[in-house]
Amino acid sequence: MNLLVPAALAFGLIIPIILLFYFMRPKRQERVIGSTLLWQQAMQELQASRPWQRLRLTPLLLLQLIAAIVIVLVLTRPAIFSNSPVSGDTIVILQASASMQATDVAPNRFEAAKNNIANFISDLGPNDRLSLITMALTPRVLIAEAQDKGQLTNALHRAQVTNQDADLTQALSLALSLAQGHAHAQILVVGDGHVTNADQKITLPVPVRYLPIGTDAPNTAILAFDSRPLQGKLIAFAQVANYSRQQRAIPIELYADSHLVSVQTITLGPDERGTVQWGPLASNTRFLHARLVTQDALSADHEAWAIVGGSMRGRVLLVTKGNRFLEVAFVRQANVNLSEITPDHYANLGTYDLTIFDGYVPPVLPPGNILFVNPPQGKYLFGQSGQEIGVNHISSGQDAHNLLTDVDLSSIHVLRASHQLTATSWLQPVIQTPQTPLLLAGENNNQRIAVLSFDLHNSDLPLQPAFPILIRNMTNWFLPAPVPGNGQESAGSLVTVQTWPGANHITITGPDQRATTVGPPFPVAPFASTDQIGIYQVTQRVRGQDLQGAFVVNLFNPEQSRLAPASSLPVVNSTTFTDNGNGVSHQLREIWPWIAAFLLLVLCFEWWLFSRSYQARTTQSTEQRRSLGTVRVSTSKKNSLLTQWQDQLQAQYKETRKRVVKATKRTRSKLKRRSAKEEKRVNI
Repeated sequence: MNLLVPAALAFGLIIPIILLFYFMRPKRQERVIGSTLLWQQAMQELQASRPWQRLRLTPLLLLQLIAAIVIVLVLTRPAIFSNSPVSGDTIVILQASASMQATDVAPNRFEAAKNNIANFISDLGPNDRLSLITMALTPRVLIAEAQDKGQLTNALHRAQVTNQDADLTQALSLALSLAQGHAHAQILVVGDGHVTNADQKITLPVPVRYLPIGTDAPNTAILAFDSRPLQGKLIAFAQVANYSRQQRAIPIELYADSHLVSVQTITLGPDERGTVQWGPLASNTRFLHARLVTQDALSADHEAWAIVGGSMRGRVLLVTKGNRFLEVAFVRQANVNLSEITPDHYANLGTYDLTIFDGYVPPVLPPGNILFVNPPQGKYLFGQSGQEIGVNHISSGQDAHNLLTDVDLSSIHVLRASHQLTATSWLQPVIQTPQTPLLLAGENNNQRIAVLSFDLHNSDLPLQPAFPILIRNMTNWFLPAPVPGNGQESAGSLVTVQTWPGANHITITGPDQRATTVGPPFPVAPFASTDQIGIYQVTQRVRGQDLQGAFVVNLFNPEQSRLAPASSLPVVNSTTFTDNGNGVSHQLREIWPWIAAFLLLVLCFEWWLFSRSYQARTTQSTEQRRSLGTVRVSTSKKNSLLTQWQDQLQAQYKETRKRVVKATKRTRSKLKRRSAKEEKRVNI
């Protein structure tokens, strides 16, 4: 301990002064009284008040001496050097992934990590600098090379936990850029060590320390959830994992469009995975929701959502005199609501997202997307359709729209004839022959156009497995889902919405019902606010009508669901942080406020003790007056001890009085005998 003002020790002279006051008590005047029986306490005080007698220690004297010593200590401003585990230039990486939401450490791992960092900030020395980085899927710098504790604390308060993964490689790369130019820089990672690519070792030129947070808490999680048609029936599947050291029976609920379907229980052993299946489900189901009914430290991985079929259904009109191949192929598309009409009854209503003209082209084309199949001879929007010719050597052309994904063109063996097509510049040949293109596709003025140049009845393509795949690819191009694939995304990922042709306004509404406009401008920028788990509604306004689509965000991450903290980081020569008090002593912290608080307690206790003794003396004086008869004695005694004490005093007083009377009588009788003897002697 150090004294900042050692000269204040001179005030220690107050201690002998206090003792001198106790030695030099004032003398009292002598008074003649009838008896000292009732003045015993006064006699004791009189003895204590005699000057230069032996000092008697009393509680009040001890308290006053203690208060004097404490006052002197406060005036000297004592201080100690605090040990800080961080010194110099330190970059602290705060893990903010989904596993940091676990409540096995109160209130949760993330807040516990922030509390540790707050302690580091409070112990910073005057020459230390600290940088804060949050580590999620994309690391973010909260504050760089700061010394002001207030600014560091405010930056730490802005840190938020996420449902994302933790990319340690990017976080360390960002920290390394902050450490450049500092000779004694160090990196401290605070979290549970659940990071991506944990099997790949990282080498850094600066020391890295790891402060683990959390315990090996048990947890259950949904790792996969989806639906698919199976033998004409809709079936839902979920994969569940048990990350604990004992067998558990786990109930799991299934909801279809917010209605409870059923509850099943799956029993899993330690570190075991299993699959739950539901079905058949209603064919018109749009959203599925699975939920684990269990209490664990982490709840973000207890729920999952899935989209049945296509999240956005388009209105499709088939204009044909009768084509069973096209009808069946489009009816089986999950994202299509199909209507059919003959060319004689066709009217341009302009309300369909896709119109299919089979062997017929109207004089006025609709505004939506158009698929021409076997167009008759003539000049059209896409170019010119000539007479039918023989073709051979079918091959793939320019497939910029992925229409031929998983399509095997070698399975086409029969194609008798095709119209000779002359395409405009914005159309690309997807399937071609040396004689003419067979399939054209392109986009013009927010309108997608495709042309199939031959009659399907003159080919064996509709009989091959490639045909439904081709129709599916073309449907997904004409009527794109908001996001590619099955509509499932991971938390924190960038989502690029696939815009429908003709859309002029696009909004995304998250699980918190907060709407975000992503278009205009077009093309839309990637949507990054995907941290929340749940359903995201996508609304596209196309030609005055709102088309509703969706995608879901789930936490399907075994690394985040397994809650046992990592023993170390995948960093070469990294060490585990231990706060054992062996830090660097570099900050002087004054402790006099704590000593002053103790002084206040001492003074309060002294006042209480003095008040108690004063009340006791007042009570004794009152009782003494009552015993002398100056005050009428009350018949109802509240304190039995005082009553006994008074009775004893009265008895002692009476006994002493009797002895005094007897002694007086003896003295008088002796005096009478002496006077009688003297008289006899005189007479003789």
